[in-house]
Amino acid sequence: MKRSCILNLLSHTRAEELKLSGSFMWQKNTNFRQMKIYFIISLCFSSFLLSSCYNQRPEIQYSTFEEALDPEAKNVEAWEATGRGLHLSFGSVNTKYRKGRVPMLTVVKDQSLQVWKGERASVQAVLWTVTDVDQVECVWSDFISSTGDTLSNDMVETSYVRYVMSDADFVNDQSDVKAWRDSCILPDMLDQLPTIDMDAQTVRPLWFTINVPSDAPAGNYKASLKTYSRKNPPQELRLTLTVLNKQLPAPKKWRFQTNMSINPFAIANWHQVEPWSNEHFEVLEPYVELLKKAGQKNITASVFNQGVSGETKPLIKWMRKKNGQVVGDFTTLDVWIKFFKHHDINSQIDCYAYRPEGVNTISIYNEQDGHLSLIDLSLKEHYSLIKSCYLQLINHLKETNEFGKAVFVIDSGNNEDVALIKGMIQSIDANIKLELVAHEWASGLFDDVYATNVPAQFSNLKEWFKFRHQQGFETTYHLSFENEIPNVFLHSPSAEAAWLGWYAAAQGLDGIHVEGLNTWGANPLTEARLSKYSSGSNYLIYPKARSSIRFELLIEGIQDFEKIQILKEEYLETESEINRKQLELIDELLSDFVIDRIPREDAAHMVDNGKALLKQLSQQSNLE
Repeated sequence: MKRSCILNLLSHTRAEELKLSGSFMWQKNTNFRQMKIYFIISLCFSSFLLSSCYNQRPEIQYSTFEEALDPEAKNVEAWEATGRGLHLSFGSVNTKYRKGRVPMLTVVKDQSLQVWKGERASVQAVLWTVTDVDQVECVWSDFISSTGDTLSNDMVETSYVRYVMSDADFVNDQSDVKAWRDSCILPDMLDQLPTIDMDAQTVRPLWFTINVPSDAPAGNYKASLKTYSRKNPPQELRLTLTVLNKQLPAPKKWRFQTNMSINPFAIANWHQVEPWSNEHFEVLEPYVELLKKAGQKNITASVFNQGVSGETKPLIKWMRKKNGQVVGDFTTLDVWIKFFKHHDINSQIDCYAYRPEGVNTISIYNEQDGHLSLIDLSLKEHYSLIKSCYLQLINHLKETNEFGKAVFVIDSGNNEDVALIKGMIQSIDANIKLELVAHEWASGLFDDVYATNVPAQFSNLKEWFKFRHQQGFETTYHLSFENEIPNVFLHSPSAEAAWLGWYAAAQGLDGIHVEGLNTWGANPLTEARLSKYSSGSNYLIYPKARSSIRFELLIEGIQDFEKIQILKEEYLETESEINRKQLELIDELLSDFVIDRIPREDAAHMVDNGKALLKQLSQQSNLE
């Protein structure tokens, strides 16, 4: 196509020259003014033809939503100094590029990435323009190694990063202090559109997720990314992907305990489908696939309403019989569990019932007239009712052979209420597994508790975590909206999401517990601000199962956790001086991953240091 355009340009230019020769009496005595006119006309005509060449790609029809307006004032001089046209460069996954600021002065066209087989890796690039640009498209070539092996470009997920209205207390890079306050738009949502338009003086980050096949031949692969747009020449980036002869297990086999509580009602409301209908389970499919990519192993089940309105059908239907007894219908619960089993998520069933802290309601249908009563539960006033509901659920789980996988979650609250619920459940069956959220420490409260979620204030209990692990108990980090650092708020430094995996490896934790996966507000695509909590504390993924930068970097940290465990096992398998030193290097590095260190040394620097060591050790192990 390019050669055809050039030939057309030459022929048309020659024709114009002949015409001008007659019109302007093209002879030796042609004056300067005539030559200038000829030059301008030829230049304009050439520009028109080149523009036509760039415009050869077919027009793409697509629809999307409008992002919130950027409240930050632009530096017009900085934009004008960038030069015309569409600019493209590799960026850093740890940087939040602001929509209205020129992202960089030095363009990076080449980048290298080292990966294990089966790894899910991320790369960020940045587009920016002084003028309006229509129909930006990203096209990857296949990845071809020096030995001729080919990895299809299908393994790359291309996403345009979308901006969401947020609070602004975040650190963008080393030079940016926490002074840019109140409202701002921040990049987070990963939108897999076929193309996107860009307004003048704006930035559009690009996020590329590379799903390395588990059977990919080891080697150095090269690929190129081309971005096309209307009336602009294509831009190109080049990526070298080094696939090591190291294998990362499939997510379902990860040792890391990923426990994210999915909110099925929020999904039903967004897609406007009846809860628990066939349509509901259909729209749930891609969300569960996202969970699987993060290594999700737990099924979340609500015994009561758990914040669901009385108009929304709960997971368990409670009926009041004529004799006044409240009886549970577990049909939908069974379908819910079966749905997750079908998606190979079946290690644990987390049963959320009474929360000591917060509002607890139960929907009870009257068997005689079908009337619905919505009752605000009180632990002391409704003790017998709550215990009866627990008892019925436990018996049902035994009947369906799911009791061995069930864990009853007791959320945060005062120690008296937590101890009361703990004793209630254990009085029904002493072998029941319990999970507690540790917001306050009380002697004996966590004895014989199968799973414990610890927030940041319990970060210095490494020996206790180790002891619990040796006893066969789980201890996970509880991602709480109450803790500023580390966290995955929209304004949190991006690297803190990956930092959490390293922290788990350093402290001997088994995984992470996330409650705010998809509890969306009214306009989650454009508005993330909350009245009481930080933006992003209520969701990590977006409607239509769109991922986010925070979610992808969280997965990256979990993969690093797995790599650390694999390498440590390799070194422990064979006793040698070299292996002992490698283990010492890992332990020395992990000793830096304590929460108190983040304010002094940002998470990005710590994670980068960790990745550098992993890269070094993986290369050495790869050669052996």
